[in-house]
Amino acid sequence: MFDFLKTETVSSTPQQIARSMRWLGWAGFWLQALLGFIPLLVVVTSVLFNPRQGGFSFGIWLAIACLGILIFSIYWCFRYTQLANKLTIRELRPAKSEISRDLKFGLLANLSIMALAVLIALARVGELSFKMLTLPQGSTVITPNQSATMVTQGAMIPPSTIIAIQAMVNAIAAGLVGAIVAIMLLYQLGQNRND
Repeated sequence: MFDFLKTETVSSTPQQIARSMRWLGWAGFWLQALLGFIPLLVVVTSVLFNPRQGGFSFGIWLAIACLGILIFSIYWCFRYTQLANKLTIRELRPAKSEISRDLKFGLLANLSIMALAVLIALARVGELSFKMLTLPQGSTVITPNQSATMVTQGAMIPPSTIIAIQAMVNAIAAGLVGAIVAIMLLYQLGQNRND
């Protein structure tokens, strides 16, 4: 299907492009949907079950924007499959420039997902690192428990922080999947010499 290392250029037919768009569109759709489940869950629970007195923080707004673009990107991968159906019918076949524009728009959306998720991750991990560095070396953290007082070595990292970091990594991976799908389809479309 894709051979990036070939020196000679072989022209792709609209049927081959349609087959690739259908296959990669569904693969991107399902992979992004699976990877996007944890970020969706984290954002929804932090918005609904963790009310803040001063409203939403800038990080939550960035996370909501990232999630919105991710949902759009999942839809856009599904749209690739619909374009593939149009490519197989000669009368409905869109122009090569229209398909290229749609693929570039999908690539831009996925790059936006990755950029936003990386910004959120840098802020969250930086905040966590700062908290860890402010503790004296080898200090003991005493945490009151309902039944007894626990004494532990080092700092306590709440599970919600680890889940939030996992959500950011999943969002970055989902954006990467969508970007790879768009780049592969743009490459194959570029091999088509017919308009």
